[in-house]
Amino acid sequence: MDFVITIQHAANVHFFKHVVTELEAAGHDVYVFAREKGVTGELLDAYDIDHELLCDEPSGWFELGVTQLCYEARLLRRAHAIDPDYVLTSHGIAATHVSTLVGAESHVYIDTETAINGGNRLTIPFTDALYTPNSFRESYGDAHVDYPGYHELAYLHPDRFEPNPDLLRRYGVDPHEQYAVLRVGAWNGNHDLGKAGISTAGRRTIVDELGADGRVYVSDEGNGPIPAGADPLPVPPEAFHHLLAFADLVVGEVATTTLEAGLLGTPTVRISPFAGSTEMGKFRELEAYGLVRSFHTDSERDAIDELKRLVRDPHAATIWANRRAALLETKVDVTQYILSQLLEDVPEPTPTDRDPDSNLTVPNSSGPDPGSTPKSGLSLSKPTPTPTPTPTPSSNSNRNRNQNQSQNQNQTHTQDRNRRR
Repeated sequence: MDFVITIQHAANVHFFKHVVTELEAAGHDVYVFAREKGVTGELLDAYDIDHELLCDEPSGWFELGVTQLCYEARLLRRAHAIDPDYVLTSHGIAATHVSTLVGAESHVYIDTETAINGGNRLTIPFTDALYTPNSFRESYGDAHVDYPGYHELAYLHPDRFEPNPDLLRRYGVDPHEQYAVLRVGAWNGNHDLGKAGISTAGRRTIVDELGADGRVYVSDEGNGPIPAGADPLPVPPEAFHHLLAFADLVVGEVATTTLEAGLLGTPTVRISPFAGSTEMGKFRELEAYGLVRSFHTDSERDAIDELKRLVRDPHAATIWANRRAALLETKVDVTQYILSQLLEDVPEPTPTDRDPDSNLTVPNSSGPDPGSTPKSGLSLSKPTPTPTPTPTPSSNSNRNRNQNQSQNQNQTHTQDRNRRR
């Protein structure tokens, strides 16, 4: 079969990288088309993914609209020539429009509610199959399918990722030394209009507080100046997750990075204008598990007090490792899930059973919360695709292997972090 995959953000590269590899290994033709944003092209090259960059990164809001139109036109020309069976995307507006015009089936993965990402209104009505995490707070009808996972578990699930301390040493980072990571955003996405992150004074305070106990590495999506007392990232983009995994603390504005850090079992504080009453379902769930502490930017001072407490807590690493293990019991390898929706011979993964003795209380996230129902006109307008028969679940031996691997990784991280305290 022929597959078209669209990439609009660096996170999309991570999300689809194993899908591309496994589809090609199974003998299918995969065509990857991207729009430059940040380190997107650099990551595609680093992972040796054959691709075509259709547009450069826009420099302003007006250029963003022009770039989107050019991207859609160029993608349509490529897709007409390929005549794909499927178009896969994550939050890709152009992909759903193009798939409709060329008669391909679109599989769309989104994890940010329309209440926050208004671009969904241009995507969802043209979608054949819509996939969201089961923590998602909105519902879109029969063609909307939820699954037990997060986008980030397509590449950070224990079956897909194992932190490598030797890789960090190669770039001059000692994983046994104490360090923190501060991640700040560019705030130039289509859902960021009118939003801002941590204040300049807040960034200085965070660096001063964390720098008193170790190094602070700063990753700035907007390529702004590094605060005094901090260091730029010491690793290339493809090694960033290894840096997060061995950090003592991660502080950030950017949703993807803070979610990644929490899933890796790293104590994490998120400061965002999206936190609060309209919070994304995925962060509500991570907050319930205690993996990511989220604060609205109006509560920046409270967030700083929390990160000061966490970085000095000798038990934080062990606590986060146990919380991570509890969460992973309820989630699946999302790459395998994506493949199971496309290929008949790939079984749909199922989560391991949670420990019945666990006293962790997690709110029911199987359906939308009151008041989160999408506005009229957002329902899927295409016919519901024929349901795929549910394959045989993964064997118990695979489940046990996954559980043991997760436990081993948790022990390694915990030992490294506790050794520094």
